[in-house]
Parts: sequence; structure tokens; C-alpha cells
Amino acid sequence: MMRTALVVGLSIALSPLPTRGDVVVFRGGGQVQGKVIPDPASKEGEERVFVVLPRGKTPLSLRRDQIREIIPKAGPLDEYAARREKLAPTAAAEQELGEWCEANDLPDLAEVHFEAALKRDPDFAAARAKLGHSERDGRWLTPDEMRHEGEGDEAEGEDEGAREPGGSASWTRRIKIILRGLASESIDRRREAEAQLMDLKEPEAVGPLVKVMGSGEPDLRMLLAQTLDGIPGDAASRALVEMILREPEDAVREAVLEPLRRREGDVVASRLVRALRSRDVRVINRAAWALGHLEVFAAVPRLLDVLVTSEERMVMVPSGGPAYGGGNYGGLNYGRPPGALMAYNGIAAAYLTGPVVGPGVAAFGATVVPNTVGFTPSGGPITIGPDGFAGSGFVGADRGPQPALMTFTSRNVEVLGALNRLTGQDFGYDQATWRAWVARSFNPRPNPERKAPQP
Repeated sequence: MMRTALVVGLSIALSPLPTRGDVVVFRGGGQVQGKVIPDPASKEGEERVFVVLPRGKTPLSLRRDQIREIIPKAGPLDEYAARREKLAPTAAAEQELGEWCEANDLPDLAEVHFEAALKRDPDFAAARAKLGHSERDGRWLTPDEMRHEGEGDEAEGEDEGAREPGGSASWTRRIKIILRGLASESIDRRREAEAQLMDLKEPEAVGPLVKVMGSGEPDLRMLLAQTLDGIPGDAASRALVEMILREPEDAVREAVLEPLRRREGDVVASRLVRALRSRDVRVINRAAWALGHLEVFAAVPRLLDVLVTSEERMVMVPSGGPAYGGGNYGGLNYGRPPGALMAYNGIAAAYLTGPVVGPGVAAFGATVVPNTVGFTPSGGPITIGPDGFAGSGFVGADRGPQPALMTFTSRNVEVLGALNRLTGQDFGYDQATWRAWVARSFNPRPNPERKAPQP
């Protein structure tokens, strides 16, 4: 899953992965060495598994059908899986398994179990010692907290942090320290920094995380999505939706999509539907893309409303209009049609120009031909030249650029894609046909929740 792929990928890039587990081959290509174990939190009808890796604290979380083949290879992960299955729910048992992992060259998994021991017993000294914690003034400090105290003067001097509320400033400083660890030359320090990000669970950290990491490079933004995935609550859900709506990179949006699938409640769907009201066609298309992939079937009527959108803008156009060519007779210019005629007010004619296609959108513009006195049989404008009937050949009088209200129409490609995905139908950009089909045949809940049979 995308939640863990980057962290695991960073760890693999930092040191070669030895042959210490089965070879797990993915259907989409690629393979890793690890051990496949059941995910106890799998929902009914969706078999999920964990792939425990020799390096990295967070296992891959996958659907079973994403794995094409498992090639068995003997290694310590086989015994680890067996020991983990029989693990007693005590701090001492977690500590014992952590020490076994440490002795069998599985240092990241060892940390997982030392940390689990502390969750069961925060005063478990053996686990504290293994994790490098130190006791100071009656309280335990993690290595990061000890560094934080040592860098306190420097952190307090940061202007940005000084302008933030106390709690937010503290989180900002902490996150910046972690990011400095990611840039460290030490492999162990980088792994520790990755783990610290993944361990953040407090909703108060969401705003500072977005502020510090949201404008970074694509890989940092992907890491932000994974970090937000582990934070419960609506604040993280809202932040992930905002990432989808403003993210220009396809790969990063894919990384954000998986965490969005796992969010509970209706915050994600409601905010994406609300984004369809945006005046920015890029936001509309990104919201539609997410709604389609998240299978929000109830959004279909709202998607129909924005399948084709129009926007009026005041722009400056040359008063003579574009030189369309055509014949000239008695001072009258017979121009070829620049596009489909939209409107004529007795003075000027407005034409719809051809589409300009970009990522997720096809935009149609408009142009105005001033001084139009009539039309040719083909619909081209007939305009008066600057010297009346002198036969000058100019298209319109040259009075310099003039303001004109133009309508720009967008055929939203991602909206159409979402409608195709959610309905299984394709009526193109014909909104009338879409609406007729929805009124007649669309079921907004194709997969209703199962209910227990009533007596």
C-alpha cells in the first residue's frame, strides 16, 4: 500500500536487502523479500495481509490478490512469524521477542517490539534501555527529546516558530528536527527519523506537518500523506483532501488516495463533493478523480452538474479582430468563420473557438469580431474597413485593444472519467442524455450494507 511504500523504499535504498525471507512477487511488477502473515484487522470480503520485511519497522499492507506468487526461502522471518503468532500480551514477552530479533539481525523489528513493551508498561526499564532512553529528573527522555533540549536555544530563535501559538510552535520545531534527521548521513538516524514521523498520532500535529512538509519535494509530500494516514480524526482527513485538491503531481495524488480510502466518517466524501463547486477547473477535475476512485456513488448527480463548465472573463481583444482572410468587395471584408457563432448584437459577433486540451481538462475559448454588419452564407463575419468602402482589406477598424466579456467552456475530462467509473456508462459530454439515464436507471447504492435476516 502507498502508506508504507515510501518508508520501505527509503530503507531499501539506504542498504542492500539481504536474502532473509520469502520472495513475494507482486501482480503489478516488482518483488520484495519478506514474510506474508494475515492482517487480523481484515474486513469481511476483503482478505488483507501484511508483508513483514527484514528491514523497516512498518510492514507492507496489501490485498491478497495483489500478490502473484510467493517463492519460499528459509530465513529468520519464518521463525519470527511463528514466535509472533504465539506472542503473549505482556511487556516481558514483547521484550523477549525484541531481543530475539536483535540477535537474529532484525534490528527494525526489534525496535517494534521494544516500543510495544513500553506501550504495555511505560516504566519497563529494559525496553527503555534498548531504545536508548535516559532518565533525567525523574522522567524518561527519548534520544529525540534529548537532542531537542540541547537545540532548544536554536529552535527558540527561529522567527517562524516565534510567531506561532505555543503548542503549534513546539510541534513545528519538533517536526523540523525530525526532518533534519531524514537528511542525516547516518543510516540509523534516517531510519529513526522515518519511524518518528510514522509514530506521530496526535491531531494537533496535523497543521504543523502540512506547514513544514506540504510545500516540499514530491517524495516529502508523499511522506506527509503516509504520516497523516496514521493520525486519527477529522483534521487529518481534511488535510488529506486538501492535498488531493492542490497536488499537481499524479504520483503524489496516487499516494494520497490510499490513505483517503481508509478514513472513517463522511468528511472525505463531503469535502470532495463541496470542491466540485470550485471556480478552478483543476480543482474540479482533481475532486472528480478522487470521487471516482473512492467509489462515492452518491456524487454522480453533482458530477453531472460540472461535466461541462463555463466561465466568463473580461479580456482585452484587438478592435480589428483577427485577420481571418476572405474576400473584399467595395470596402466590405468577407471573413471565414473563426468558429461556431455564439451571439450577435448588431455591432459585434462572438464565436466559440476550438479546444485547448490540458491534463484533466479541455477548454474552449471565445473571440469577438467587432464592427460586424452581416454574415456570409457560411457564417463568416462581414466587417467594415477603416476607410469605409475603399477596399482596404483590413478586418474591422483599428481602435486598439478593447475589453470584451468572453465565455470559456471546459469539458472536464476527469469528471467524465469519474462518471464512467461510477456508472459503467459513457454518454460523452451529453449532459441531457446523462440526466435521462440517471433519472431512469441509476442506483446510488449499488452495494448496500448487508442486514441480518429478520424473524
